[in-house]
Amino acid sequence: MKRVSNPSLATLLVLWTCGVSGAIAQEEANPWDVEPTARLEVLVERMRLEQEKIRTLEASFVQRKESQLLLEPEESTGVFSYAAPDRVRWEYSDPTSISLLIHGDHMTTWYRDLGQVEQVEIGRHSQRVLEYLGAGSSLATLIEYFDVRLTLSDDRSRPMHLDLDPRFERVAKRLSGMGIWVDPESYLPIKLRYIEADGDVTEYEFTDYRVNEGVDSELFVLELPEDVEVRTIDLTRRAGLY
Repeated sequence: MKRVSNPSLATLLVLWTCGVSGAIAQEEANPWDVEPTARLEVLVERMRLEQEKIRTLEASFVQRKESQLLLEPEESTGVFSYAAPDRVRWEYSDPTSISLLIHGDHMTTWYRDLGQVEQVEIGRHSQRVLEYLGAGSSLATLIEYFDVRLTLSDDRSRPMHLDLDPRFERVAKRLSGMGIWVDPESYLPIKLRYIEADGDVTEYEFTDYRVNEGVDSELFVLELPEDVEVRTIDLTRRAGLY
């Protein structure tokens, strides 16, 4: 069965609600207009302010995957959809049709061409699981677990770039690094890159953001065929996520 790279981490990076308090809370503040030591704090606060306004969001995406197990890099395309507070859908259209739905404690992946479904039950451990997977955490959590470097170009039209390196061995066992490129106008991430401990690299590039234009609630319901094969995974029985 073809597996999509776990997009939950990317879900976080697109939708994080930054929990870092900042001394500068003005909505118009931007990282270029403050001292270098204050730039990350200002960026976090500005992103928090902008993203508090988001009720629905859609974007087209390209996922690129590099792995030692692949003869050549793989590229997939599709549409990402979100409705506050906890509904997410990744719809892969090419080269394989895959629907991935996250709703609260449940994650369902439908491999349409194979007629197979994978359902993940997270249960009461959802907060801890999602903190690592990325669907329920915040930039404050990332800063707690990663050292962050912010790079700004002299050209203010170019994306802001964040490099994240794990601070703790237990995190480095899973991720050796992440990269985030932030649009200087919308303060939304337009490119994400994360490197797993084994060297596998996954990138997401987002275009054509549509913010607060509404998303049909039916989009977050998967009507599965009766003959589909369903496999259920119960993460509530697993330990040692960190």
